[in-house]
Amino acid sequence: MTSSNQDSNENLPTRFQIWGARGSRNTVGSSIGNHTSCYSLAVGEHLFVFDAGSGLLPLSAALTTDSRLQAVRHIHIFVSHAHWDHWEGIKDADWMWRKGSGLSLTITAPKQAIDTMRACCSPPSFVDLNVLAMGCLDRLSFEEIELGAKLDLPGVAVDTLLLNHYSGLGDSRCDLPTFGYRLRVHDGPTLLYLCDHEPTPDTRAMEDDALSTADLAILDASYGDVSEHAFGHGSMESSAMLARRFPSVHVFAGHHGPMRSDADIQEAAQCHASDIPRFTIAVEGMAKDWDQRAASFD
Repeated sequence: MTSSNQDSNENLPTRFQIWGARGSRNTVGSSIGNHTSCYSLAVGEHLFVFDAGSGLLPLSAALTTDSRLQAVRHIHIFVSHAHWDHWEGIKDADWMWRKGSGLSLTITAPKQAIDTMRACCSPPSFVDLNVLAMGCLDRLSFEEIELGAKLDLPGVAVDTLLLNHYSGLGDSRCDLPTFGYRLRVHDGPTLLYLCDHEPTPDTRAMEDDALSTADLAILDASYGDVSEHAFGHGSMESSAMLARRFPSVHVFAGHHGPMRSDADIQEAAQCHASDIPRFTIAVEGMAKDWDQRAASFD
């Protein structure tokens, strides 16, 4: 890469984008979101991706069509947990199929999630991901991360947060190792990712500590109201409660439940968050650039 290209990349704005705003499964016909969880933050040649649901497909395609993303050479995916809808896009991403992409890909996740991805993407159910990537990616690596780990990556620092997520109820309840991620860009914004997560009085200290240092937060709004909370998921109401406690943080309410219509989602936001200036329904296709001078994504 030439010096002029390096300078051009360094001058690109740090950009937040939403590629998958739906939770649990894919849907059709929504103007808010049909793809499962996927959010990104582009910082120069590095693209930091939070969960790899089916939203990873349009993201990966955009690397060859979006001039802002054509500078990306290194992709870092942070998977929150082992549930299928948070990593289903990995095998289908363009860079796993496009020869000579010139990209490196690192997938960071709890051990259970990595073990699950490898088991599901192996013969006879599918091709081993390392085999699939041969000739396409310059490098593919999996990195296990533990709670409390702190990562120093090019231009950013990342740490993990324990989330409250489970499947089943009563005797069938199964708690999953689920991590939220806090990413701090050096001399730039701090992004917080808390999906899948069901807020409770016991988790409030973690949430308050996390949001107190954030500029932008993606929160779990699977349901409309707190009274509906179940299966380790939050609501539009719980997201609004956090946003109201931290008015300087731009909150995006995402992971919309698959059976919730656009009208349901909009009605819940109107009911619980109409008076919060920096509260936004996460909608696929949204993009926000970091304004260094204003120190804001607004």
